[in-house]
Amino acid sequence: MKRLLFTLLMPLTVCANDHQLQTLNYHEPSLSFQTAKAGDSWIGTVSGVIQATEEINISAEIDSEGYLEIGTGYGLMLGNFYTEAFVSYGRADLIDIYDIGLFGGTAITNNIMVFANTSHEWRDVSLSLIDMTDREWKNTVGTSYSPTQFMNFSYSFSHDRQLTGSKGYYNSQDVTFTLKPKWVEPYVKYTFGQKRVSPGDVFRSDGSVELGFNLRF
Repeated sequence: MKRLLFTLLMPLTVCANDHQLQTLNYHEPSLSFQTAKAGDSWIGTVSGVIQATEEINISAEIDSEGYLEIGTGYGLMLGNFYTEAFVSYGRADLIDIYDIGLFGGTAITNNIMVFANTSHEWRDVSLSLIDMTDREWKNTVGTSYSPTQFMNFSYSFSHDRQLTGSKGYYNSQDVTFTLKPKWVEPYVKYTFGQKRVSPGDVFRSDGSVELGFNLRF
């Protein structure tokens, strides 16, 4: 789920980054545009998040390969920790994707936060000759650092394990740099390792680069 960490990290605001935690801006909608390159292919994505109440957010995403996703999350502060349970449904030409999971994050200093995410994903492929459901257990841990209020660096490590079929696993790492002026936040993200560029992709790509920007209203 490409929008997942962007959506879940929004309520955390440490001094500078949208992926941080000190002040909670519950009713701040956001819109994100990105384009990602894997091999010779580019994929464009538009995603948005609305905070419906202090605890509930609603998100949507669509990309240039025809993948459409909607999701919702319920989040709250438990002491110094932000936690959120989430569910989503995505649809591509030949696949339905269901996801349920849990996210948590906390600030350990005024400009550093750590976060983790775990989810269970069902991928239901329907063809005339094939009716197959794959299950994956997806896990991410990461950290975010804001040296000033106008920029942010983040790193995350993901471990995805197949629970059906070959029962293999895939590791990937994301490194992201974000500039944070008042309304528009451009960023660049490099992914190392095997990861789907679009959630609707059947196969993973070995490394990709993503350019995009987030709009705050």
